[in-house]
Amino acid sequence: MRHYLLCQIAFGIGLLSVSSFTWAIQSLPEVKALLALQPKLALEQVTSKLDELDNDTLSVNHEVWFAYKEVEITAQIKLGLIEEAITSALVLYATYDPDNFPIYRAKTGLLLAVANQSTSKSQQSLTYLKEAMTLVADKDEPELLADLYANLGRTYRYRADYQQALIYTIRALEIASEIKNTSKQANFHNQIGVIYDYIGNFESALQHHERSLRLQQQLGDQQGMSNSLYNIGEIYRDLNQLTLALSHFRQALVVDKLLGNPIHIANSHGKLAQVNMSLNKLAVAKSHVEQGLALVRAINAPSDISWQLSILASIYLAMDELGQAKSSANEALELAISASAKRTERSVRLTLIEIAFAQQANSDALQQIEVMLSLPGIGRTYQSRLYQLQAALHERNKTFEAAIESHKAYQAVQQQLFEHLNKQQTERLKKSVEVVRQDQELSLLQKEKALQKASLANLELQRGIVILLLLLLFGVLCLIFTRQKQKQRLFDVKAKLLADNLEQKNRLLADVSHELRTPLTALKLSVEALQFNLEPNIERAYTKVHSKISQLDNLIADIYRSAQYDNNVLRLDKEAFSVNALIEDVEQDFIPRYAQNKHRLTVNSQDNVTIELDSERIKQVLINLLNNSLAYTNEGGETRLSMYETQGEIEITVEDSAPGLTDEDLTRVFERLYRCEESRSRDLGGSGLGLSICQQIILAHEGRIYADHSLLGGVKFVVSLPTKSSH
Repeated sequence: MRHYLLCQIAFGIGLLSVSSFTWAIQSLPEVKALLALQPKLALEQVTSKLDELDNDTLSVNHEVWFAYKEVEITAQIKLGLIEEAITSALVLYATYDPDNFPIYRAKTGLLLAVANQSTSKSQQSLTYLKEAMTLVADKDEPELLADLYANLGRTYRYRADYQQALIYTIRALEIASEIKNTSKQANFHNQIGVIYDYIGNFESALQHHERSLRLQQQLGDQQGMSNSLYNIGEIYRDLNQLTLALSHFRQALVVDKLLGNPIHIANSHGKLAQVNMSLNKLAVAKSHVEQGLALVRAINAPSDISWQLSILASIYLAMDELGQAKSSANEALELAISASAKRTERSVRLTLIEIAFAQQANSDALQQIEVMLSLPGIGRTYQSRLYQLQAALHERNKTFEAAIESHKAYQAVQQQLFEHLNKQQTERLKKSVEVVRQDQELSLLQKEKALQKASLANLELQRGIVILLLLLLFGVLCLIFTRQKQKQRLFDVKAKLLADNLEQKNRLLADVSHELRTPLTALKLSVEALQFNLEPNIERAYTKVHSKISQLDNLIADIYRSAQYDNNVLRLDKEAFSVNALIEDVEQDFIPRYAQNKHRLTVNSQDNVTIELDSERIKQVLINLLNNSLAYTNEGGETRLSMYETQGEIEITVEDSAPGLTDEDLTRVFERLYRCEESRSRDLGGSGLGLSICQQIILAHEGRIYADHSLLGGVKFVVSLPTKSSH
């Protein structure tokens, strides 16, 4: 945007002292280079250098002074010093009138627009940009014009006018391509990708983000690469590929913290909060959003504050803290409306409806649904959820006819969503047909004006019809080919699944064979020693034989239980049972064993929690987890058994001290016969099926079990059971 300034400085060479001119030429590129990677250091240097500029430079050589002021204001914006940036920019705005200094005035307007965008003042930003566009309309300033178009696109994107945003940003990209400015092309591809992401066109969004990433890699621009990775992470989040999304957002946060822009840091925290909330890691999500919220409150950015508050409200809703959720959502809605942040406003309104639904405030929820459905440009995804909630509310109010109508509307929107992908696939074909149709209309108009060429007009018409029919036939063939490809893909997926199942079965048989062979080999050796009188201690030999037979018996019993669960043979004997009594019973069994091993066992549980469960099976799970903790924790360690009720679930946790497990081990610890070789040894007598059986028992109770790192230094197993079982 500002590369031409070095050339303009040359015109003032005669009016500068030799030292001032030499200093200005040498220092400005260095400061600009710092601006991209270390904006804080760039601001310090440019502030110092502005103080050193002499009066001649300020009064005559506007190019030099303006160039440094431009870097100063840009650095302030990057660092979130928005008030300081606006104050400095307003000084420039008053200094350069539009008649005598149209370019400086336009550049200053661009700086003010960017600063106002940072605080979500889209209308002020739009005013400055339109004035700047008028000033450069007849000037040869392609780089400045490209930046103005791009920022117009960004402003309209903030106002949820995605069609206008796309038009302006594509125009900016065209100009950047004409002047071969790779840096701007990369940035504009990134902006276009964001717009396509917002309107749900993920394919086009990914294409533009990947182009941006390639260009940024060529340039070695770390911030640019971070922006592209951040936006690709957002698409992965929309596609529910949460692990990939988490990885991209974490990388973006590291770079953002290095560069120091509070808006970027807050955005990364917000995205990490959303992904962790989707993974049900609510405490981690809340920590991220609180950090992001503190940053945007410090710089008073209403739109960003509203977005962070909307995430916080959703987290409180997931935690069943409805009062906190409603308070955060109401504040978010007020800020979103004042900042014209349409996208955030719709999200917050939906959150408020879900809060009212959870609070049984049926009338309020229905009223809010009607208001939201009446908003212009409401997306199908929002409509689908709104009709679903509306139907549930009517059912709750026993107004069944209205509920049926809401269900019909929900089904209709779902059908539209389903058809959207097919429409995207045929869009290019439709555009081609439309081009042919328009060409044909033009041909007909020309022939009507020239009656003497009627025969030629008829020939052109026939040819056009043939082309149209051929295009339609080609389109039909394309659709048939696409369907066949989809069928072939489905067949390949099924074949792969069958192959995977066979491979898993063979691997399981091999693992079981290996597990059985180990104790059998030891047993055979012991029997042969007895047979040939090679064992001096007969009693110890029989004890060893008995131990190996018990080990085989346990392994076969575990394999049998696992097979019963796989084949749905084993039935649960559920009844209302006190979870506290069950935990107390298990605790009494393990107290002597833990004391014998000099291992500390701590139990914390709530009172009077009774749910429907098979007590013997759940006890089997707890015994297995405590046995594992006792067997695999270092001597003198600690185990904590806790239980509490939250969000319609009972959570029972068993965590212990070192040693712990790696991330890979945590993801595979429930696999049959899987052992973590570094810390879990076959010599301890386990079959390798215990945790797999525990998982099957919990799934049979419609619950879930997972492993995580423990704050004590070891492993934490979490068992979640619903307080009300479904039938």
